[in-house]
Amino acid sequence: MQAPDRLELNAGHNLPAAYGVDRLVILPQDPHTLFAYWEITPLHEQALRNLYPGRWEAGKTILVVSSPDCGGQKNADIPPETDNWYIDGLTAGCLYRAELGRILTDGTFISLAVSNTVRTPRNSLSAVIDPRWRMFAFWQHRCCRRIVGGYSSAEFTPHESCSQKED
Repeated sequence: MQAPDRLELNAGHNLPAAYGVDRLVILPQDPHTLFAYWEITPLHEQALRNLYPGRWEAGKTILVVSSPDCGGQKNADIPPETDNWYIDGLTAGCLYRAELGRILTDGTFISLAVSNTVRTPRNSLSAVIDPRWRMFAFWQHRCCRRIVGGYSSAEFTPHESCSQKED
C-alpha cells in the first residue's frame, strides 16, 4: 500500500492565516518560560482605534504577564504585526495569566485580550512515590549496586531495602 502524499492529505488546502476570533492563549514551554499567541481581528482593533482617535497610533502594544499566587508582573513591548511571543524568567510551579493591550501616551491601558490561566511545571523531582509503580528488575538491580565514584543521579540512590546488598 502506497503512503498518501502531502497534496493528497490536505486536498490542496492550506491552514488559514487567521480564524476571525479575538483571543490570547498562553502555554507553558518549560518551568521558566511561557509561549503566548494571539489573534486580534481588524474589526475589534478598528473599534478601539475609533474610541481613541489620534492617541491609538502613538501608543504601544504590550503583553502583561502576572502571577496571582506567586506575585509579580512582567511586561513585554510587542512589535507591530507580531502574533506570538515567548516570556521567560518566570518562577517554576506558579499560576500565570496574560493580558495583551495597548498603552496610550497618557498611560491609559486598553485591553485587547485576556488569556487562560496556566501553571508552569516544577523544576524538581516529585516527592510522591507511588507503591503501585515498581521499577523494572534491571533498574532495581542497578539501583542496589555500588557504582565507582558515587551514584549516577538522585533517582538511583539506594533504597532501605537494598542497602544490605553489594556486588
